[in-house]
Amino acid sequence: MPLSFVIARYFAYAFAAVAAAWLASFMALSATINMGWVYEASWGPANARGVAALLAAGEGLGPEDIPTAYRYAVVDESGEVSETDLGGARLDHARQEAGAVLDAAPGTVEITGGGSGLTYAAFPLEGGGACALVSEYLPQWVSRDLAGLLPNPQNLMLAGAAAGSALALALVARRASRVISRKMAPLTEAAGRVGAGELGFAVGSTNVREVNDVLAAMDAMRASLAESLEARWAAEREQREQVASLAHDLKTPLTVLRANADFVAEELGDEGDADLAAAARDISDGAERLDGYVRLLIEASRGSGGAERAPVRPAELCEQVVAEAAQVARARGVALDAATGPAVAGAPEAPLDRAALARAAANLVANAAEHARSRVAVSCDVAGGSFVIEVTDDGPGFSPAALERGCERLFTDDSSRSSRDGGRHYGLGLHAASEAARTHGGSVSLANSPSGGAVATIAVPLSGT
Repeated sequence: MPLSFVIARYFAYAFAAVAAAWLASFMALSATINMGWVYEASWGPANARGVAALLAAGEGLGPEDIPTAYRYAVVDESGEVSETDLGGARLDHARQEAGAVLDAAPGTVEITGGGSGLTYAAFPLEGGGACALVSEYLPQWVSRDLAGLLPNPQNLMLAGAAAGSALALALVARRASRVISRKMAPLTEAAGRVGAGELGFAVGSTNVREVNDVLAAMDAMRASLAESLEARWAAEREQREQVASLAHDLKTPLTVLRANADFVAEELGDEGDADLAAAARDISDGAERLDGYVRLLIEASRGSGGAERAPVRPAELCEQVVAEAAQVARARGVALDAATGPAVAGAPEAPLDRAALARAAANLVANAAEHARSRVAVSCDVAGGSFVIEVTDDGPGFSPAALERGCERLFTDDSSRSSRDGGRHYGLGLHAASEAARTHGGSVSLANSPSGGAVATIAVPLSGT
């Protein structure tokens, strides 16, 4: 079905609804006329002569004697207005008409048209003076009480028709909005799922041709994007596997190289060739740095993979984090302060990758130990539905650039944080920790403590999302 049919249908609904509102208002006015509540529009001009004759024959003339279809003006023998409910130009015209029949014979009724749909009926009164009745081609209330309380029936009908039309259009618009929204729902759903990175689904369809064309184009885009991303992910997985394999292959010769260099340095001792001993120690130190680089490469390749989750109690994870942090601190020669929040002990099991999070915390501790003056602190807690690991040090803190980009792969431009031993910083530890947190739906945040030193925090949700 073309979209133009849908639009035309609701235009027809709107036209029919407005027509129904006006018809209902007209029928309501007709009903009040038939029930005798309202004078029809032509009643005043059509009955002016008869009403004037009846009023002229009466002994007195008061407002209650004159039907509400008329306005009036009574003049005395001198032509001055003695009683009226008119004003302005209408009063002037009515006085002229009444004055013209002051000397007319009893029973005389002069009918004239005053323009603008007005009819004037002038007649002499039995007791002297004259009266002019003014009628307008409009429906009028029969009851004087209703005439004083409510607007003119025709104006009331117009207001009712306008209000009914507005209500009808609002209802049609609401219905059209719901129908169009329902027909656009597959498009909205598909856009939302693609935006969220979900590509393994079939795009729905509707009975509107133009919307189906857009849905077909979106489905083709989804399939192309899924294929492109799958190829990219496959390439990244292959690259990570190659890096991890190369790093593992490098560890064995580096270990042998370092061990032999240490052996040569020890054998030469103080009595051997000093230059050869120094060269051996340099080789050993270089091998140690390369070994650290290889270790970080392995951590980075692991952190980019998917989390291997299993139910684990936060208290057990906290114990492992503190134990591995203590090993890192001892190896780096810094003191470690460990703390556990009160909410950890009672926290239930949660689907977490225990090994990945422990490695991530160890990377944060290693980074802190490299830059600390003498002390590193690690704490675990459960807050806001997340497991939180916070690592602080008493070093110089992060530079502004590191606060913004410290978790990027290979970021090393942190002039404010140099290693305690002057060694090189490879820019992989914080990145590996960040990737491990990301695979859990969490994050790593960097900050500086008001009292000095850096603060790195891992927060991962315990809900498994």
